[in-house]
Formats: sequence, C-alpha cells, structure tokens
Amino acid sequence: MTAKRALRAVAWIVIAGATLLLSACFTVAVPDDPAAVFSVEPQQGTAPLEVEFDASASVASGASILAYSWDFGDGANGTSVTTTHTFHTDVERVFTVTLTIHDSQGRQATASATVLVRPADAPSIDVQVEFIWPFHYDAEGEDAANLNDEYFVLQNTGADPVDLGGWTVENERGFRYRIPNGFTLAAGAVVYIHSGAGIDTAQILYWNAPAPVWNNNSDIAVLRDATGTIITYYAYFSC
Repeated sequence: MTAKRALRAVAWIVIAGATLLLSACFTVAVPDDPAAVFSVEPQQGTAPLEVEFDASASVASGASILAYSWDFGDGANGTSVTTTHTFHTDVERVFTVTLTIHDSQGRQATASATVLVRPADAPSIDVQVEFIWPFHYDAEGEDAANLNDEYFVLQNTGADPVDLGGWTVENERGFRYRIPNGFTLAAGAVVYIHSGAGIDTAQILYWNAPAPVWNNNSDIAVLRDATGTIITYYAYFSC
C-alpha cells in the first residue's frame, strides 16, 4: 500500500492591487502517486473574464495521464491539458475551478483554485483589509462543542483606520456575519472573529453562530463592505 501525507500551503498573492490569502492542498505520495497541478492567469478581473488554465505541471510517475477533467464552477467543463474559459456574471462571484486527472493505472488526483469575477460596473476598491493567517476553521475536538476555537483574523494593512460597521463575512453556503455598527479597525490593527458567543472588544468579535460556520474540508470566506462589494476572500480546499 502506498503511504501518503497531506500538506497545506499558504501564500499571500497580490493581484491588481488587492492582496489575497490563498490556501491550497496537495498530497505527497510515497513513492509516486499522481499529482494534479495547474496555473491560473488571471485570478481575478472584470466580466467577461477570459482565464487561461495550464495543467502541464501535473505528474503521474510510472504511468501516463490519460484524461484531464475541468469543472469551472459555472456549469461548464473542459478536457484539455491547457484550456481557456470565459466567465460571465452580473454580480461579483468567486468561482471554484477543479481539475481531476486520470492515469493509465486507474488512479486519479484533484486540485482546486478560485477565480474572482466582478461585473463591468463594479466600483473600485480603495481600502486594504485582508484575511491573514491563521484561519482556524477546524476547532480542537468536537467543532460544535468548541465554537470559539473556530476563528479567522482580519488586518487593516492600510495607512488609515477603516470603519467596518455593516461589513459582512459569509461562507460558501451563504451563512453571513455582520460586523457591528461603529466598529473601526485602526491602521495596522487586527481583529479576531470567533464563531461562538462572547463580549465584543476592539480586538475580538463574536459571530454568535448556533453551529460551526466553516467546513473542515473546504470553504470560501468572502469579506464584503457595507455596500456588498467584495473586498477580498479566503479559499481553502481539502487535502
């Protein structure tokens, strides 16, 4: 039996002036399980957005890759090692793109990435509030019994304070938290937002969720300002 261990990689990527905290999972197999790997260019933009995907870095040691299956997250699919897809949307959306490869030994591997697409009339963004590490989506022990160990962190990376009152954070299923009116994040400051209950302070806020918010396998956290405009997002995928 081939042993495997799962690794999670985290990176900050600057795209068109916005910094995204991205998480990806990949498996390191012992010795040579297949691995799906692909690049995305660009990772965000205005609709209609043409995006190039390249899976030529995928490997299947000791075998041949027989098929590449793309799911672009909008109902469309692809089958080539390299492909181009155009995303259309009338509202801001984060699309999850998944690649599955199949090799000549009957094995398969998957990888996922996200693409943020804004409508043509989307307003410009001039604030700098970002998700930063850690994003603690898997609480210690039983998630439902330890909601306050499920949390994420936002930082104001700009030079001026930002009024976050009315801003929202939502998960992939649309479960939403609204930051209280009057909450201001100073320049350089961070705020921890826990899923459970507690007393809000200048550094810690509480969602007061009745159940775990974040899926332990994969999810997307979307930060919107008070007008509903997407400021940034954080996506993670299962290992």
